[in-house]
Amino acid sequence: MNAPQLLPLDEVRVWYRFTTAIADEEVDALSALLSDDERARARRFVFARDRRDYTAAHALLRRTLSLYADVRPTGWIFEAAEGQKPVIAAPPTALTFNLSHTHGLVACAVARGTSIGVDVESIDRLSSGREIAERFFSPFECRGLDAREPSDYTPRFIELWTLKESYLKGIGKGLSHPLDNFSFDLDRPPGITFGAPPDVNTADWQFTLAAPAPSYRLAVAVKRTIVTARYRIVLRDADAADAGDAATMLGESPG
Repeated sequence: MNAPQLLPLDEVRVWYRFTTAIADEEVDALSALLSDDERARARRFVFARDRRDYTAAHALLRRTLSLYADVRPTGWIFEAAEGQKPVIAAPPTALTFNLSHTHGLVACAVARGTSIGVDVESIDRLSSGREIAERFFSPFECRGLDAREPSDYTPRFIELWTLKESYLKGIGKGLSHPLDNFSFDLDRPPGITFGAPPDVNTADWQFTLAAPAPSYRLAVAVKRTIVTARYRIVLRDADAADAGDAATMLGESPG
């Protein structure tokens, strides 16, 4: 193994990978990196593309964590209490992570000593955004969506949904948490404005929105700490030869 890379306290590294071109042979090789429980869960998916995406996501997570610690990808052990997001159970580490996958794209975010959330969504999968928004979004967000041109409605809905999911994953809660008691504004300069729930300080959270490809959106939520008031969010395409920033940045919350 190569020596682990330094992950600064003020950085969040987000690695993503497009999966449609992954061959069956590589899926089998990636599966060898997973735990027995993960492989069993992958086998329960009915569709091959879902097994592919699940396997690619969890292999990407294990490989990414091993970039920043002297641990083999197979050496990570995860656990999740009921209703809570997965965490690293062993070996002992200050690394934190979050994982997301949708059809054709997987992503994981890694930081040190803080809560993070990442979500990826495909614009092409949405068919009933207006009904979902009316049911779950805040009145402010619904008014903003209704004011958009029809051709812009779906991309903006997905951007809001992805940001909301990243926050819920950052706090370790799922869709049981009310979606309408916090909101996002993407139309107010200089970037993403977060309307926090009543019991949350808006300044405690930082957000980034990006487009790894025109038909996908990726959002990151990170909780600011006393040590780090603002994070540098670094996005990497796992298949890019130079591992450079490849996603198009769409917005960030102000410092």
